[in-house]
Amino acid sequence: MSDGALILAIGDVHLGTACSGLPGQIKSWGVDPAELTPAAALRRAVDFAIEKRVDAVLFAGDVVDGDNARFEAMAPLEESVRRLLDKDIAVIAVAGNHDFKALPRLAALMDGFTLLGAGGKWDAVTVAKAAIPHAEVVGWSFGDQYVRQSPVAMLLTHPLPAPSPPVPRIGLLHGDLDASGGPYAPIRQTELNDTGYDAWLLGHIHKPSLEGLLGWGGSRPCGYLGSLVGLDPSETGPHGPWLLNGSDDGGISLEQIPLAPLRWEPMDVDITGIEHVEDVSDRLLDAAQEHFRKLEQAGQPLPRALGLRVQLTGASASYESIRQWIANGQWRSMWRAVDGTVIFFNRVVDAMELHLDLENIASGDDPAALLARRLLSLGRDDDRAKELLGRARDKLVEITRQDFWFPLQEHHDATDPLSEEALRDVLLRSGKAALNEMFSGREAGDRR
Repeated sequence: MSDGALILAIGDVHLGTACSGLPGQIKSWGVDPAELTPAAALRRAVDFAIEKRVDAVLFAGDVVDGDNARFEAMAPLEESVRRLLDKDIAVIAVAGNHDFKALPRLAALMDGFTLLGAGGKWDAVTVAKAAIPHAEVVGWSFGDQYVRQSPVAMLLTHPLPAPSPPVPRIGLLHGDLDASGGPYAPIRQTELNDTGYDAWLLGHIHKPSLEGLLGWGGSRPCGYLGSLVGLDPSETGPHGPWLLNGSDDGGISLEQIPLAPLRWEPMDVDITGIEHVEDVSDRLLDAAQEHFRKLEQAGQPLPRALGLRVQLTGASASYESIRQWIANGQWRSMWRAVDGTVIFFNRVVDAMELHLDLENIASGDDPAALLARRLLSLGRDDDRAKELLGRARDKLVEITRQDFWFPLQEHHDATDPLSEEALRDVLLRSGKAALNEMFSGREAGDRR
């Protein structure tokens, strides 16, 4: 790798908002919520950029949460831009659907802040070292909240002149990859491929995907940078900026730097063998520390706070007591501190198996047998399961289309409540709970 451009790329920051899902008592556990905000995550990223002496920092849109948040966002953004420019680090951004108004206004107030593609037109800027060009960044910005046409189609029709001398070309864009239509700049992978650019860095979807979306035989990175910090508990896994190291021959390597001060992680905990509900909390806390140690052993930067989303699995004779313990939310006050990281539980859900013999119950001819057969079908994902999922979708589709649910579709990384996975989860959990209720008043040996 020759001495090309070193670039730090940052996805959706959403300055002016706070991360949801934090426990109300987290401050009493020693963590100031201000340490976990997008602004705090941005400071960490800027510190890293300065430490690594990068040549440029790129923002892929939705730097600001919205026009109403621009005043709250101005101070942390202005401070970050000033610190970077003071170290001769270029600052380059595009606007997304959230900050199509706010970011151009803020950029106009900050000398040295380069906003590409204002007004929905493609722009390019050169990243240089010692006045020698080493990369070109090509970008497009939202000019309105909703854009229903592919901006890349426009770029292909009216391509920008190739840089001279030739240097790696990096596309910077906020949009909806491989979406079939939609209001958020729907783009296709084939369109990105056809540009011939050496990398495409995307904003909009908060789950990072650069490692999973590699075009052109895996040699040119293309995918989502993800949110800088998990803005809500559904944004699990590592979050942070990406370090791109480009060579003058067009090769680009990348590495995610998981600097987010707050991290959400899913975790399965097996309750098999637990005889008393009082032992569940101990098993959860032990599992939490073990999960933290795995992150530590992976050599990743450790977050200030770690929120765990737990599924209880396995089977226990105390099934009903544990279900009640979950429903009462007694786990909400559980936490522990390990090596400066506060670990807490964001949710605990029942994915336990019934302490019953489903096959034996299903052999009967009563309502419990009918329900057991349906649960077995859902677990096997057979034709009967597909029929059940279809009927559930038909029953629920009109509810999800009611106007009062629309704001949820605008939520960060909104998921489809009628997807096969979501429906199966709902049916399994409700079915197991109902079957357990049927047997809760019977002698355990009657059906085992």
